[in-house]
Amino acid sequence: MTRVTARPRPGPAAALLVSAALLLAGCSGSGSSSPQSGPGGGSTSADHSQPQDQPTGSGSLPVPKGITVTPQGSSLRLGQAATVAWQPDQKTVGVIKMAVTRQQQVPVSTFRDFRLDRATRRSTPYFVHVTVKNLGKSNLSHVPVPLYLLDHQHTLLQASTFQARFPACPSRPLPAKFKRGKHATVCLVYFVPKHGKLVAMSFRPAEDYDAITWHGAVQKPKHGKG
Repeated sequence: MTRVTARPRPGPAAALLVSAALLLAGCSGSGSSSPQSGPGGGSTSADHSQPQDQPTGSGSLPVPKGITVTPQGSSLRLGQAATVAWQPDQKTVGVIKMAVTRQQQVPVSTFRDFRLDRATRRSTPYFVHVTVKNLGKSNLSHVPVPLYLLDHQHTLLQASTFQARFPACPSRPLPAKFKRGKHATVCLVYFVPKHGKLVAMSFRPAEDYDAITWHGAVQKPKHGKG
């Protein structure tokens, strides 16, 4: 996994920090490797360590009675919902109904409060809007949904995160007290290296999970690339 950091400009937004992680994987899901470069250029560093509680996904996970999970490998349109189950950690099973509802390409100038390096300025930013409902028994407070952007080079890109509020698209995990029956609408930020393009959004909690994907139109910036 490669982590990229863009430092904010001095001033009122000095507390902001945006980071993006890239995971390279083929469409077949047959393996992964660290990319040679990505947004952030020389500041990019590779971290090959594995987390203790690595998310997993499996069709055999326990789900509440009456709930049927969407088959792995399903291809959906924007707005269509999928019911999915995965393990964010070894003690938690998440069961949610989710839908990718909107995909927006935004100008790099959207992040004018950040001191972006050359490679990041050459990326293509996207806002991705998602609806989520907790159908399971687990409290999913502050749990990130394993939703990746698949680009034209078959690279899976993780959503960026912010250490401070970014009202345009907060790009945060699920909210606090996200218990059974709770709804949330989230907006996630993705940067595609080298002016790349969004091809699909991919729910893929584990390497051996056949991803569920969403395809649909991408809204373009009204005033160029910024």
